[in-house]
Amino acid sequence: MEKVLIGYYIGNNVQLDISCKKLISFDAKKRAVRYYVLRETMLRLFLYLLQNANGKIITSEELLYNVWDLHGLKSSSQRLWQVMQALKFRLASLGVDHDFIMRIETFEMKGHILKPDMIRPYYFTVNKNS
Repeated sequence: MEKVLIGYYIGNNVQLDISCKKLISFDAKKRAVRYYVLRETMLRLFLYLLQNANGKIITSEELLYNVWDLHGLKSSSQRLWQVMQALKFRLASLGVDHDFIMRIETFEMKGHILKPDMIRPYYFTVNKNS
């Protein structure tokens, strides 16, 4: 049996579906579903944060390198700011706390960290013997 990561739950009612590139919000009271389809770069940025910034500060340089440079894209602080703001807007509009993604600036570093205890990965179990 092998577990394959297929997404994340964020907070109480938001889900990231990796294969569909969707942020999905379920509102049980209104019986409504809202979602955003994420572009490739925004999805890479969010996944990198989810996998690496849960309780740990990820520097802007690390984000620029892993989200843009490694994929043959030109990175810049301005581009990081734009994509981060768009991601934060989408999350907030789906009901995620506005401080879920926090910007940290000290004399030593600038980076981002995710609010702890709001992220739960979910997996699909694959039977390798089939």
